[in-house]
Amino acid sequence: MKKTLSLLLAALMVISCFGTASAADLTQQQWNDSWNLQDTEYLAAVTMFPGSDESERNIAWYSKNAEGYVELTGAKGTEKITASAKAAPEGDYRLSAHLTGLTQGNYSYKCVSGDYTSETYEFTVESYDSFTALYVSDIHSSNSDENEPDRLRDTNYNYNRMLEKAQQKAIENGTTLDLLVSGGDQAGEGLRCEFEGLSSPEMMKEFTFAPTVGNHDRKSVGYKYYTTLPNESETMKFKSYIGNDYWFRQGNALFLMLDSCNTSMSGHNLFMKKAVKDNPDAKWIVAVMHHDMFGGREDWLYSENALLRLLWTPLFDQYGVDVCLYGHSHYYSVSNVIYDNKTVQGLAGASKIKNPQGTIYLSSGSINNLAPLLTDEGEIPPIGENVAYTFLQEEIIYNLLDFSEDSLTIKSYTVDSDEEFYSLEIEKTDAKGGHKLRNSKPLLKLLFWVTRIVNIINNIDMYNRYKEQGFDVSLAEGLIGS
Repeated sequence: MKKTLSLLLAALMVISCFGTASAADLTQQQWNDSWNLQDTEYLAAVTMFPGSDESERNIAWYSKNAEGYVELTGAKGTEKITASAKAAPEGDYRLSAHLTGLTQGNYSYKCVSGDYTSETYEFTVESYDSFTALYVSDIHSSNSDENEPDRLRDTNYNYNRMLEKAQQKAIENGTTLDLLVSGGDQAGEGLRCEFEGLSSPEMMKEFTFAPTVGNHDRKSVGYKYYTTLPNESETMKFKSYIGNDYWFRQGNALFLMLDSCNTSMSGHNLFMKKAVKDNPDAKWIVAVMHHDMFGGREDWLYSENALLRLLWTPLFDQYGVDVCLYGHSHYYSVSNVIYDNKTVQGLAGASKIKNPQGTIYLSSGSINNLAPLLTDEGEIPPIGENVAYTFLQEEIIYNLLDFSEDSLTIKSYTVDSDEEFYSLEIEKTDAKGGHKLRNSKPLLKLLFWVTRIVNIINNIDMYNRYKEQGFDVSLAEGLIGS
């Protein structure tokens, strides 16, 4: 049932979330007027996450009741999918229903638990021979404080506005957008209220949302309870407390969603090995993680980037990753084609490349925490030698990835000026493309053991942090995994 505000705004495109209009017409004032932290639908934080492939979805919401279901309506009629429950630290539950057997067509659903029945949301399952995905990073849905009492509201207005702009652009381009991929730091402090705010746009309930863990997300435990994700790693013996690697398919693309906050590289290696083995028909392999490796532009990032390149690029070489998407630095950049941790093909000035002989790395900017255009000394931040293109933005940006059988095209846009400032078409004539696949180097095996120890130390630090915050966590989980 739509709320009163949506009736008042009937001349506009009505959406369910808060009963507001789409961001194409929605003003900041209209968003402000509709913002209600006590609204039942807001607090439920309904979100659609991916399943293993396009025939599945995971729908999650908060509830005071441990029992509930999703009522799904499609071409075959209406069915009830029973939800599982995990107890949340706040005393309620995060319910999740696993939708399977979805076929091409239109669906609607609502979440039911106790005396709560959500609004009705709609989604479409496509054939996915070709599709468009939205990639963003560092959304930073951020809790309010005494200095910025409306920060949670305003950061998610910016997020919603970007989502709607991206949807409009996909329509203008003649494509269908229903996959939202995020490179970590969805939240500012990892708090539940920040994830509730993140879920407020209607697109979060009707499009598939695939997040990764960022360093800000792990500041608290909100991410762990908010998400319900498929194919999580069973080989990660030293897991992070709140996240894990996972994978999913859409069409001919395999998405490897990596927890780069976890330094245990042996676990990442085994996860990637199994995921690639289980998907031998994947034409495209896309890795998504949080930490930047090539485009940091900040002095403090250079040593971190160098270490991350040493650890991660051999794995991407070994498993034939076509594109790696990340963020963290808040600076937009696209690398050259990288193999063996160095440039093997330059991309400066290029708009197309055929059968690249390595991996292309893209770092996106932040939604709510734009990187500075100048250093403290008033100079333009320097770029690394392996960067082909960089863009210093004064506004929010987003990226559309158009997948087809033989090509993957990356297009990057600004929100306010509506500028397409970068485009690159990657063509592959077969699954391997130009990759020179190889086995891992002996040195990596030693590094894998070192990174396990580092991850244990990190987990002890996070254990102490979470205990200080009053959360019930197990030290053993961070030391020996589960």
